[in-house]
Amino acid sequence: MSTDKNNMIDTAKAFYGDVLSDPAAAAAQYLADDFLLENYLPENIPFGGRYEGGDGLAQYLTELSQAIEMGPLDMQAWTGDGTEVVVRGGEQSLVKSTGKTYSMRFVHWLSFNQDGKLTNMREYNDTAEMAEAFTP
Repeated sequence: MSTDKNNMIDTAKAFYGDVLSDPAAAAAQYLADDFLLENYLPENIPFGGRYEGGDGLAQYLTELSQAIEMGPLDMQAWTGDGTEVVVRGGEQSLVKSTGKTYSMRFVHWLSFNQDGKLTNMREYNDTAEMAEAFTP
């Protein structure tokens, strides 16, 4: 698989389109064996941390779906350089345990190996409103 700029952006868009509907298939198709997802969040948010491999991605998505009802992701800008893609966007979600909603902006950084497989995904979130929504 080629790692040119446009192809990696297309691959990243396809990954986001597939991962929420069928995480296992998305993991098999898009993730490298050494995949690492990092999403460091305030302590009162239960799905922050490091997740490794396809099983880690499945665990992250399970913890996420147990904690929040996520609204559509508003992916506003995509940039890439061949092996890295940066996505800027926003989200509005409902915290199930408190009934509160939050809106936040985010940046996701994705790194691909030479085979076009996703090796790293790092989420940078504007967490102030999110943390407040998780506070009873």
